Amino acid sequence: MLKRFDNIKNFFAQKNSESVFLKNLGWLGVSEAFVRVTRLVTAIILARFMDPLLFGLAALVLTINELVRVFNRNGIGAKIVQCSDDELATICNTAYRLNFIFCICLFVIQCAVAYPLAEFYDSPKLVPMLQVLSITYLLMPFGMVQASLIQREQRLKTAAMIDGGQVGIDNIITSLLAIAGFGAWAIVLPKFLTSPIWVLGYRRAIYWRPNGPFLTFGLWRDVLEFGRYYLSIEVLKTARLNLDNMIIGRLLGMEALGLYYFARNAGLGFSLTLINAINSALYPNLCEVKNDQNELKRRFTKNLKHIALIALPLITLQASLAFIYVPIVFGEQWVEAVPILTLLCLSALPRPLAESASALVLATGKISIDFNWNVMMTALFVASVYAASQFSLFIVASAVLVIYAITHPLYLAYAWRRIFNERESYA
Repeated sequence: MLKRFDNIKNFFAQKNSESVFLKNLGWLGVSEAFVRVTRLVTAIILARFMDPLLFGLAALVLTINELVRVFNRNGIGAKIVQCSDDELATICNTAYRLNFIFCICLFVIQCAVAYPLAEFYDSPKLVPMLQVLSITYLLMPFGMVQASLIQREQRLKTAAMIDGGQVGIDNIITSLLAIAGFGAWAIVLPKFLTSPIWVLGYRRAIYWRPNGPFLTFGLWRDVLEFGRYYLSIEVLKTARLNLDNMIIGRLLGMEALGLYYFARNAGLGFSLTLINAINSALYPNLCEVKNDQNELKRRFTKNLKHIALIALPLITLQASLAFIYVPIVFGEQWVEAVPILTLLCLSALPRPLAESASALVLATGKISIDFNWNVMMTALFVASVYAASQFSLFIVASAVLVIYAITHPLYLAYAWRRIFNERESYA
């Protein structure tokens, strides 16, 4: 009788976990739909009012900012999501204080590196743009712990509304500034103007305030130990998403970078946002059952099927229609970017496999696996893009597609074996 009761309880628990994951994915999808509509309008306006040279300048500014900003994704927030309930209060207070230290350092670093980078690329306009963007670092610590607590509680409807609202308003302001003739500033300035929306949104969404002396850092070793690997992984991922821009800008020129940046945003923008949404929903869902081998395996397999049913048709459809919608929507001047856009879009097809594998190994505390994978993947990616940039943008995009198509399924298979097969052999 008790066994039957446990089976019934487990059945409803499983259904509830699937419901939470799908609801979270659904709300992230609604947020993404709003973002995509505003981003589509913005992309059309930018394509009509800006040339590849201005796109290249904006791309370079945002790339440099992202390469500095990645050090703020240092694993402190992920530790809040993963830690036990007993540790939560202490880790939140420590995270709050560490976030301030990191963000002030990033503000100083970005302001300083703006000058040598402007000289390296022979573009003085980089300096004020990078320094304006650096101010956002001073605002972020006021909402970072709250954002992590929202993710820990799997309240991704709230996160979707805040993040989607910020990006949507960013897109609207970008459109208005582009029409007003702000040039590359139209893409850069809204990132600064909308940053308070993110901070205020999360502070209102959940009540949490620090307590104790400001220089108290309880469990700081645990936080930084976890963050050491996590930050390294985020740096490597961000390098893969941005170093191709810097290599192309240097070797093929700013106009070629403008074409590539347009192709990536029009083709990969939707796909990467979808993949990030999937990972945001999957990671806390797996953390919830990290100590239950059977339930972890069942939940991961089930969620992976849901991801495939959502991501693969949408990405394939977008890639197949590129030759039709780009000249109609964005203008004939961007037809040259269509083959590049298509290849980059197709490269997104295997990406959910590796992202799901990363969520699995992080949730189970095997973070060194993901670190080693990202070291190898980033080295291969950068070397391939550098070699391909000696020829043309089409060769670069082809190389990106081939690399992702081969490596990402292999990583999923490897992570599965390390987490599930090895655990079962020791059981």
